[in-house]
Formats: sequence, structure tokens, C-alpha cells
Amino acid sequence: MTPARRIGRLLGWPLRRALDPRVRWTVHEIDARLGSEDLVRPTIHDRLDDLDRIGRETLAALGWREGRALDALDAPRAAFLNWASGPEGYAAQAGAWFNPPVPVEHHPGRVEILLVNERIVEQPFVFGALAGLAEGAHVIDVGGSESTVGLSLAALGHEVTLVDPRAHPLAHPRLRHAACRLDELDTPAQLFDAAVVLSAVEHFGLEHYGVGGSDERLDVAALVRLRELVAPGGQLVLTVPFGAPSVDAFQRVYDEAGLAELLTGWRIETSLRVGRTDRHTWELGAPSREGHGVALVTARNAGR
Repeated sequence: MTPARRIGRLLGWPLRRALDPRVRWTVHEIDARLGSEDLVRPTIHDRLDDLDRIGRETLAALGWREGRALDALDAPRAAFLNWASGPEGYAAQAGAWFNPPVPVEHHPGRVEILLVNERIVEQPFVFGALAGLAEGAHVIDVGGSESTVGLSLAALGHEVTLVDPRAHPLAHPRLRHAACRLDELDTPAQLFDAAVVLSAVEHFGLEHYGVGGSDERLDVAALVRLRELVAPGGQLVLTVPFGAPSVDAFQRVYDEAGLAELLTGWRIETSLRVGRTDRHTWELGAPSREGHGVALVTARNAGR
């Protein structure tokens, strides 16, 4: 029997009895191409039963017992899943981890919401701020390798350049990944219409990201460089941690004075503060009970 007929025995005419009559003509065409219109074979339900049995046998071989799957979630498995799904797990090591707004945490016998992070307000703020851009606008996304925002903007019709020296596996015809630091990016022939800086510059120049500790303010330098890359009157959408000013190996937190310094040369249009009142709740204008909130800013390039 030819390979096509073997495939036909699995996918052929019994599907007609399971599918809506409106698509039977499609199945007929598949049967015709496979040369299997008149063959007798197990029903699709039998085939699904086979797949279910194989799946259960595979799980059993891996040590999972029959019954409610969560019952088999013990402490070692929970710890492994927490690590694997986090910023140091396999996906992160492969450059394919995207910081989720609502991460979960595994415990023996249960899975719970770990917290709701700042992405829950930052991402919709970006989309709302850029809603007025004409289709095909040129947008630079700074430090967006752990974000899907650049891909979303490309899917919405914009020409996006994502600048980040880290890996970025997402692809789209309108999405370009410049695998370099912002200060290494060449000035394009056509300046950008807008810049997105989502939870990025607060990390620039700090030890956590492989920079050996420096007093140089690479966050301020980044906003100066963006004024050279964004057309006069072009738009900036910026989100940064906001609260009592601080700096450690991981990030900076800005207060009003620090934010004003960061935005020198930009004409501020919108400046909002959002606080996390508990691990699951963010509120516009509320003080954060967990150290710091987020500043959400839109501005225009005031020119040189």
C-alpha cells in the first residue's frame, strides 16, 4: 500500500460523518487527492480514543497517576515548573521568555496567581498612546526582547525596529531586530515617527545586565540619543518605575526630579502615576504599597 493510501486510511471518508455538511466537499477533495474515496477504515472517534489512550500511557510512564492531574503536582514538580516558567528557566535561556503580566505560581496540588505586574498597565498604555499613528509609521522599540509589543505594532501595520542586544525570536515582515545597544544603532535615513521605551532605561548601565558598574548615566544618555533618532515633533512613550528614588544592581526608581532629568529636551504631553495597592491590584493615581509604582509618559521631541 502506498504512503498516500496509508494516510488516506487515517484521514478519509469517515470524517464526513463527523464534520458539518457544509465542509464535506473539502473532505471529498482530500479523499480524491489521496485516492482513498472508497476505502473502509476506523471512525474518527476510534482514532481519537487511540490518541487519548496513548496520551494517558505516556503520562503514566512519566510518573503521573490517573485522576485529577493537580493531585500529582508535588513539591519537587512545583518547584521545577516555577523555575522553568520564570526568567531563568529554559525558555529564558533560549531567549524565548516574554515577561507575562500575570505570572502563576505552582504549589503542591494547586496553581495560583503569583502577582499582577506592571505590564498590565504599561502595554495598554503604549497601544492607547500610539493609536493615532498613521499606518506604516516607523517605530523604534527600545529594549523590547522580553515583550510582544513590537510584534503587535508590526501586526497593526507599523514598521518596527526593535533595538536590544539580547535574542528576539519573534518575526514579522514589518519587524526588524537590531541586535545592539541603542548607542550602537546607526542613524537611519528616515527618522522614527515614535519611540517606545517600556520598562527599559531604568536597567541601562547596571551590573545585572553585564555592565561592570559605572557612574555613567546611560539611562539619560539613551533619551538624548532618542532625540537624535526620532523626528522633530515625533512621539515618545516611556514607562519607568516611580517612587522614592533609588538605584541598585538591577534598576533605578525615579521620583519627579529624576523623571524631569530623564525627559530633558522632550515636551511632556501625558504623565500618569499608577500604584500597586496589593499583589493583584493596580490603581491609577494610587500610592504604591509595595515600594514603587509606575510612571506612564507620552512626550514630543522638542528638537535640538
